[in-house]
Amino acid sequence: MMTMPSRTFRFPVSDWVAHHASVRPHAIALASADTGERVSWAQLEQQVGLAAAALLAHGLRPGDRIAVVADNAPRAFVLQFAAMRAGVVMVPLNWRLVTAEMRHQCIDAAVSALTHDATWAEPARDVADAAGVQTILELETLTSAEPGNGLVPLPPQPHDPDDITHILYTSGTTGTPKGALVSHASMMWNAFNILTAAQVAAPDVNMLNPMPLFHAGGLNVLANPILMHGGQVTTMARWNPAAILAYIGDQTNGVTHLTTAPSLLQTLVEDPTFGTTDFGTMRKIVLGGGTTTPHLLRAFAAKGVALHPQYGGTETGPAALVLEEGLERALSGTCGKPVLHTAVRLVDPDTLTDVADDVVGEVWLKGPAVTPGYWNLPNEQYFVDGWFRTGDAARRDADGYFYIAGRYKDMYKSGGENVYAAEVENVLIDLPEVAEVAIIGVPDPKWGEVGLAVVVASPGADVTLDALHSACAGRIARYKYPKHLDVVAALPRNATGKVAKMALREHYHSAVPLRTDHESLVAHQKESHDVSRR
Repeated sequence: MMTMPSRTFRFPVSDWVAHHASVRPHAIALASADTGERVSWAQLEQQVGLAAAALLAHGLRPGDRIAVVADNAPRAFVLQFAAMRAGVVMVPLNWRLVTAEMRHQCIDAAVSALTHDATWAEPARDVADAAGVQTILELETLTSAEPGNGLVPLPPQPHDPDDITHILYTSGTTGTPKGALVSHASMMWNAFNILTAAQVAAPDVNMLNPMPLFHAGGLNVLANPILMHGGQVTTMARWNPAAILAYIGDQTNGVTHLTTAPSLLQTLVEDPTFGTTDFGTMRKIVLGGGTTTPHLLRAFAAKGVALHPQYGGTETGPAALVLEEGLERALSGTCGKPVLHTAVRLVDPDTLTDVADDVVGEVWLKGPAVTPGYWNLPNEQYFVDGWFRTGDAARRDADGYFYIAGRYKDMYKSGGENVYAAEVENVLIDLPEVAEVAIIGVPDPKWGEVGLAVVVASPGADVTLDALHSACAGRIARYKYPKHLDVVAALPRNATGKVAKMALREHYHSAVPLRTDHESLVAHQKESHDVSRR
């Protein structure tokens, strides 16, 4: 029997830049929709090498952490690749957070330096002062370094595949944000996973990216996979519906891909220019972080654009499940099937045994794109025999398609029966008069808990409890029907745009007298139950 010698493959992600600079030096790697800046692969290689050398010149060493507070721009990707080449771990900070929250993350990650762009200079310095970070670097200066004064571009360096590249803090929907670790290997395997599902390997791919780069969605759903395959990423500093539609509609820009959350995509449909926008070059819109409504699916189908729901999270690549098929399958509410190199189980959280088809279980994931763990937290709490416990509830049908039922913690018990919020929300969002909906369990003297529907009404629409019950009839069991309704101007959201269920529970469990009758929107609007984000 022949025995092959063992080999350790060392494939730092920064080699993507060096490779494409050698084979397509004049092709555009990065662009800015805001400024018109365009960066070729050859220019990117030069910038990355110099910025990596500058990081080391400032005293950073492999394994050190550097926090960053910055808008979407090509220089943010320059910094990412430079940090990885130097072996420095990126800690992107969410600029929507307050100083105390960013301070916590800097202290938790024990960052050695903080870099910021001009927009966020003052808040970033406040964070550095609060966290005791001594080294503060201006991102514009760092990423536009020139050779000379002893600064020589750093070439690609060998890194172990398991070396950490990023610490991405979760949104903290169920508690204190945790720092999910991203490695060279997990970034690479995620790029492989999304390859087939999103068709990112074509040489003319151009992704418009208005999603924040402190979030796994903005970084790794499409952006880094597209760069791995030599495509172009065009940044936009903010989500601006009119600006996004104008940029996509200009066919000379050649936008082929977009990724966002359904709630944000809805703002494009609501923009007055949506109807006249030409989506002729658009190939894929990949969605995550919420329910893709039939209204959205049909609105974009009318434009000739297929929406592709996906499921995942900061810890999972992020892409774990992706729907590759078109409208008919998407209308069923599925988020698809597992990506190539990720295994998925649905497990009874009490018995830790796999559940049958069409039975709700906890989503467990295993694969090389899944996080190796959390910063400063024991893996035993989140992994079982190498399987990552997501805390999400889902079911799988006989054809292998998955349907997310919500968070296990986003569940309540009514008369001893489990009710998953997402299952009810997915039914109610089909109503044309319902723009957004969140279901929570609230105390009930008879049943223990019953459902409360917190609804944002469509413009000019009248929402009643009777209408909600009619929508539920024949689709879900009666014990899952919401027993209370409140109509609000907006739902509270956390820093990454997810509905803040904890805030809703605290608000309604302590402050608001619940309605049990079937009064209409007019009556509800007279009450001061505004739980919108302030």
